[in-house]
Amino acid sequence: SVSLLVAGRAIQGVGAAFLLASGLALVNGSFSDDERGRAVGTYMGLTAVSTAVGPALGGLLVDVLSWRAIFVAPLVFPLAAAAVTLRRVPETPVTGDRHPDTKGAGLAFLTIASFSFALIRGPADWLRPEVIIAIVLAALGSVLFLRAERRSRDPMMPLHLFRNRTFSGGNAVTLIAYMVSAGAFLFVVVQLQSTLGYEPAAAGAALIPLYIIMLIGSPLAGRIADKIGARTPIVAGLCILAGGVYWLSHIQAGAQFLSEILPGMVVFAVGLAVFGAPLTIATLGAAGDDEQGVASGVNNTVGQVGGLFMIAILPAAAGLSGHTLEGPAFAAGYETAMLICALLSLGAAGIAAFTIKAEGHADQGASVRV
Repeated sequence: SVSLLVAGRAIQGVGAAFLLASGLALVNGSFSDDERGRAVGTYMGLTAVSTAVGPALGGLLVDVLSWRAIFVAPLVFPLAAAAVTLRRVPETPVTGDRHPDTKGAGLAFLTIASFSFALIRGPADWLRPEVIIAIVLAALGSVLFLRAERRSRDPMMPLHLFRNRTFSGGNAVTLIAYMVSAGAFLFVVVQLQSTLGYEPAAAGAALIPLYIIMLIGSPLAGRIADKIGARTPIVAGLCILAGGVYWLSHIQAGAQFLSEILPGMVVFAVGLAVFGAPLTIATLGAAGDDEQGVASGVNNTVGQVGGLFMIAILPAAAGLSGHTLEGPAFAAGYETAMLICALLSLGAAGIAAFTIKAEGHADQGASVRV
């Protein structure tokens, strides 16, 4: 049933929240400044590979076996990863005087859950009573959350971090970058299937070159950020990403993969690889060593909310409200959606140019509490 599926996804989300925040914080905190860029880049590149395997494997399982088969892999891989982690990954230093911010966590859950519900149900009719209630709860929850974090002795999201321009700007860029990547991925994959007639496995396989480029390019971009600072590769990468999205906006019926689709995907992937690791390095580098975990958690949450926000609103912004994501109506709105993504990417580049410091790790430790 749908209820069981949603409950299962909620449990998956709890595990993913632990992994995303602690995994990146572990990598970022385990290397010195002159090695951190390459380490974070390698981490992000390997994440891209696993992301590439997922759609291809999922499409293959759906085509060959059944949609039920795609729920087998999420049982096997996490157990294997847990075994490797227990044997090979050292523990990080623990701060013993920290206390769980249960009030802040509850208010954050209320805010994000209400916001998510409004985004999912709102595009069909923003004036529906349940949507209005969700928006009111999200607004009220956000106000109460900020008040609770100001008063908390040990807040889950220390607000003083946002006084640092690099941290605030990095998270703003992360929000927009995730919006662009989520929106572009969604529309490209649907365009390949609905307009060009690709099977699910073929649509997933078409994205593999993109992730290979990210696997190779992310560590290189991280190394460049270590040498020249993060701002230049972030701005350049976002501009390249905008160019790739614009190129992909011209995919129409009958487009040839090698000559018309693959080049745009290559440019798109290069953009992602160039700015991804430097953006993470700059954003987390603006927090102190004792706040890498919370900084990573904030940054990942911002990215996830950005992806959710874009997937919910982009179809409406492209004039697809009330239409299914297929057929002539989708083909007509596809180019508009991709142009919106390209403009947002350029906007993120502008924000990065004015907020990210040119030095690689000049802000490290700037926000340590005293």
